[in-house]
Amino acid sequence: MMNVADAETRQTARPGLWAGLFAVNMALIAVLSITDALEQPVPVILIALNCVLLIPMVKAALRRMEDKGAVTTAVRRYNRRFLGASLLYAVSMIGAGTATNYIAANSPLMWALAVLPMLPAFGMIWAMMRYLAEETDEYQRHRAVQASMVGLALVLVLGTGWGFLETFGLVPHIWAWWVFPAWAMGLGIGMAISEWRHGGSA
Repeated sequence: MMNVADAETRQTARPGLWAGLFAVNMALIAVLSITDALEQPVPVILIALNCVLLIPMVKAALRRMEDKGAVTTAVRRYNRRFLGASLLYAVSMIGAGTATNYIAANSPLMWALAVLPMLPAFGMIWAMMRYLAEETDEYQRHRAVQASMVGLALVLVLGTGWGFLETFGLVPHIWAWWVFPAWAMGLGIGMAISEWRHGGSA
């Protein structure tokens, strides 16, 4: 029988809520940046701070899976890898965005600052690839693939659509580094949809 503590945990473990909040915040930052309501490096710093939401999201997902007895070794490894890379991504973006104010534009250090956030971004993608390779539970792997495909679909649709609109001078130009945040936003949406569809299943 489930005790009071377990019941409270089941009620509060809502990874879809955190994933949806992450996606909404990312979309708001994108809109404010595209409309020039925010000046650089403010959008970069806000995106990095928004990555902090990945911590409660991952913890809530783990609690939910533990409640259903669906936690595998691959899931635990993925959580550690992805969360670690996410935190490094946030730190590197804040650090690089702040350091640009103190380094000359033609300095070789600018190349290092530009490349720095790319490394943990690759780390997050690598973590997902390793998870899909290590996960033996087909149902969990299926849900992970679905969420990642939502992220990919969002990137392809937004990127292609915005590119055509920009070609005809209907929208302003946006920097290409928005591709990864857009994928992360789609991943969050995919996780929220999956949680909504399967959250109540045992």
